[in-house]
Amino acid sequence: MSQKGNNDVFKALANTKRRMMLDLLLSENYHITGLAKKLGISVPVATRHVKILEECGIVKRKKYGRTHIISICVDPPQKAAEAFLQTYTVDVAKGSSVLDVLQKVSSVKMKRIGNNEFVASIDGKEGLYIYEVDGVISDKTITEMQLNKNTVIRWKRLIPASEREITVKIKPTP
Repeated sequence: MSQKGNNDVFKALANTKRRMMLDLLLSENYHITGLAKKLGISVPVATRHVKILEECGIVKRKKYGRTHIISICVDPPQKAAEAFLQTYTVDVAKGSSVLDVLQKVSSVKMKRIGNNEFVASIDGKEGLYIYEVDGVISDKTITEMQLNKNTVIRWKRLIPASEREITVKIKPTP
């Protein structure tokens, strides 16, 4: 993502009404008029907010005649986090493993569990890591996965993120 694209995402998420709009869209799709009504704003203002979110790739619009239905494309925190994606280009020999590539750009700590080896930390950031090769999550370990063509590898650290908080109140027994 370009620097301009990063700034656009943060600008889009900085507005309170747009965040409220996204909160509504996380639970269901809306007609622009419905969003405007829920947020207490005019339809033209809601349309401008939707356009900004569309340009960032956070929401999408489907047209049915003159009706426009808005839905979420991507989780907004995920989109914002991608603004910090570090990119590298490395040259390796044909048949190199994913581990070989990762070690060229990062300090890697491995952990063995049973017969399997896992990435336990990258550059000191501990966590559970998965990787994609050309957008597809591999079923091979990083030492088994051999690269035979130009490719893009994307590392993802799985971070526990709160999505719901439920307050439980126990009813008093009569």
